[in-house]
Amino acid sequence: MSTHPKTAAAPEASPARTHSRFGWTLLLVSLTFGTLLEALEAFRWAPLVSDVLKHRMWALAHFHGSALGLLNLVYVRWEDTPALGEAARRRASRCLLLGSTALPLGFLLGGIAHPEGDPSLGIFLAPLGALLVLSTVATQTYAAWRGPR
Repeated sequence: MSTHPKTAAAPEASPARTHSRFGWTLLLVSLTFGTLLEALEAFRWAPLVSDVLKHRMWALAHFHGSALGLLNLVYVRWEDTPALGEAARRRASRCLLLGSTALPLGFLLGGIAHPEGDPSLGIFLAPLGALLVLSTVATQTYAAWRGPR
């Protein structure tokens, strides 16, 4: 028998919980990747240090993944803003999750097996992800200026 008082359980799939889990996971993955990247550079791992484009793309993947992980954690506070309807909140949430995945993944894939001087085709995910994230930011900016309904 539990000695803790019973409280109403939060729905497992609530958008705030999803963004919290996703944000912390993306932050962990991105910071771990960045630490690995720094270690490989410190040990002068030839495939990384001899390929400037790969190093640049992977550094951008690390940075954007970390920043977007933090954005998802900040978004938890504003996810349920009353200034937006349910459909707009749901769309903004999905756009942020998809964009936060596509943007760093595009940079990561752009640095893998790329032709001389150009990123690989995976880079096309980066601008798509950026547009999705910007869509959420624009929606939340509109809601902030609009105020509660």
